[in-house]
Amino acid sequence: MIKQANIEIPTQVSIDDQVVRLIGIPFFGLVIPSATGLISFDEGITLEVILSHLYFIAIAAIVWQGNRYLVLRYYPVIFKGTSRLQKFTLTLGLNIFYTGPVAFLLLTLWKILMVSPVSYQVLLITTVVIVVCVLFVTNIYEKVLFAKHTELEQLKTAELERAKIQAELEALKNQIDPHFMFNALNSVSYLVDFAPVKAKSFVESLADVYRYILRSKEKDLVLLRDEIDFMQSYARLMSLRHEDAFEINLVDVKEQENKYLIPPVSLMVAVENAVKHNEVSRSNHLVLDVRFSEDSIVIRNKKIKRKLDRPSTKIGLQNLNDRFQKIIGKGISLTQSEEFFTLQMPLLKLSHG
Repeated sequence: MIKQANIEIPTQVSIDDQVVRLIGIPFFGLVIPSATGLISFDEGITLEVILSHLYFIAIAAIVWQGNRYLVLRYYPVIFKGTSRLQKFTLTLGLNIFYTGPVAFLLLTLWKILMVSPVSYQVLLITTVVIVVCVLFVTNIYEKVLFAKHTELEQLKTAELERAKIQAELEALKNQIDPHFMFNALNSVSYLVDFAPVKAKSFVESLADVYRYILRSKEKDLVLLRDEIDFMQSYARLMSLRHEDAFEINLVDVKEQENKYLIPPVSLMVAVENAVKHNEVSRSNHLVLDVRFSEDSIVIRNKKIKRKLDRPSTKIGLQNLNDRFQKIIGKGISLTQSEEFFTLQMPLLKLSHG
């Protein structure tokens, strides 16, 4: 049984940037005030210089953490921007309107606490430098978030598509039951009227066949050997129904039975289709040749035209093709000539086969 594992998809994008913050925050807290002239080392490393650097590291932490929160909080809105310019404008606006006022206010507070002779012009220049550094760091965040958000959207799309396909597949599986029962009840109806003793044997064998269908319903794929055994069991029902006028001839299949997988109940649908569309009687024996060919199972029968006494539901082969497309990725192949009908179904090879 092959099932696709459920994928747990996060609801929002997250970034593991703890190491970057532990390095980046002290770095900017130490470099920027020295580079802009807020702190001078002319008198050496004093207590005032140490306290100032600690204060600027705190400013760096407040600015970094605040911008990080804004970017992560509003990036889904930025990501859905209609153009690159719109995305850039939104990001720029978040950075400037938070970083500028907060940085200038905290720098002014430092000037007042330290009674620093530094002019407000220097504080303004330092604020601009901080904003530029924030834009640089935010741009890196934006690129990482874009990659992660794109990956998240792709995962969501893939999961939605997988769920859609799985729902469609379950619907197709559920169609097997009424289709099978419709044909089985037709057979029982016929036997009750014309061969009541055989009807009892038919119903008993029918229980075994239906048991296999129920067991296989939870599976997407089964071993070819199990499906061949089931097909032969079902064929015995058809032979009983048609007074030994139905026969299956297996050719070159035995050696491949344990090497391939196939969607369950596929061969039964093929047998049903052959019986439904051909005359099966004492004077017209229907023989199905079942053979292995190029990673496929091929079912071929001589066409014996009959008049359908009941309208066809047209579910069988369409259902079969849809299931093969969704499970194996390849559909079935039908070939008809004046004399023969051929149905070819692809198989999935086991990796150890």
